[in-house]
Amino acid sequence: GKTDKNCVYNERLDNGDDDDNSLDDIAEDVEIDTTTKPEKSGISPRGLEWMAVVAKEFNQAETAFVWPVQMPTLDISTPAPSGYAIRYFTRTGVEVDLCGHATLASASVLLNSKEKKDAKDNRITFYAKHDVLQADLLVTPTNCTNQSNTQISLSTPNASRIAMNFPWKNVTPVPTGENGAEAVLDMLSRAFFKAGCSSSGKEVESALTSRFVKFFSGKNESNPCPFSSEHVLHIGTTDGKEDLFLELTEEGFDLLRGIDVDHDALARGWDGYSRGVIICCCASQGSSPENIAPVDFRSRFFGPKVGIDEDPVTGSAHCSLGPYFGLKLGKTTVVGRQESERSGLVECTLKQEEGRVNIVGTAVTTISGHLAIRI
Repeated sequence: GKTDKNCVYNERLDNGDDDDNSLDDIAEDVEIDTTTKPEKSGISPRGLEWMAVVAKEFNQAETAFVWPVQMPTLDISTPAPSGYAIRYFTRTGVEVDLCGHATLASASVLLNSKEKKDAKDNRITFYAKHDVLQADLLVTPTNCTNQSNTQISLSTPNASRIAMNFPWKNVTPVPTGENGAEAVLDMLSRAFFKAGCSSSGKEVESALTSRFVKFFSGKNESNPCPFSSEHVLHIGTTDGKEDLFLELTEEGFDLLRGIDVDHDALARGWDGYSRGVIICCCASQGSSPENIAPVDFRSRFFGPKVGIDEDPVTGSAHCSLGPYFGLKLGKTTVVGRQESERSGLVECTLKQEEGRVNIVGTAVTTISGHLAIRI
């Protein structure tokens, strides 16, 4: 039930005391800070450098920083919409545009605050770096089971089922050629098999040779078949060339499981993406573990260019995964299982006309504390 993401919430105590040295935290792996005054700009008074330092110290995949804002409006007769600014930093101090589970953690903490409960307000608005995000607290009883058979329901203390309205991201095919699809396949081969995909297989560790040969179709000593694989169905990039998107056959997806990945090879092997690598496949009916509800697709996410080896569950990757498999399968709601060591389920409801994806998840508050800091 953990999100493995942090939320740091800033709100200066407006009581005349100049106390900038307290940070309260409430976790999903979550921290909540009560030290900054609401402001109308997009940057917290503490600054981006401070956020990067704090994210490094917490050493989680991503840390979200949120603080109250009232957005300016051109019409002075219209009340300015209030909400929370939100920014995201990885454990290496790199800022990223969006993080689903850090947003989930932030929404859970804020929607369960006394102020929101007293107002019976089940919606919150976040102003991210490039987008406006909405999160709604769902009240319908729902059970959520992850791959480890841990069941979380709304009767669990501090559990919140939240729907987040995120941007729709398309997948654009990567062109063929040595600087395109060929380079991607070579990078994939080096990352998983420690050898270029044009090799004969002799350079591959003996334990992985059979997988290498199976993955790259036609691979054998007498007939090396460079830069091809019957298991790679689609190579693309998401909007803005943020993530590399690889759809595999389910057999190909399973061939890459349980391998010690060379993350440096993923980071340096191809410069056509800026954040992460999504590896995915359609899920067969028999692919779900026993007693686990079937899913529509399976995925893994690596973020080598932002300091994340393999992310446990990546909500923001489902901005492209949801639409891609929804359109492929002809469904408006799809469920994916991200198969990291911990694993997790993500439900996506497509709103194609609006260019949005509703991503639903469950958050559980696990830690509440106070951090004393001095700037």
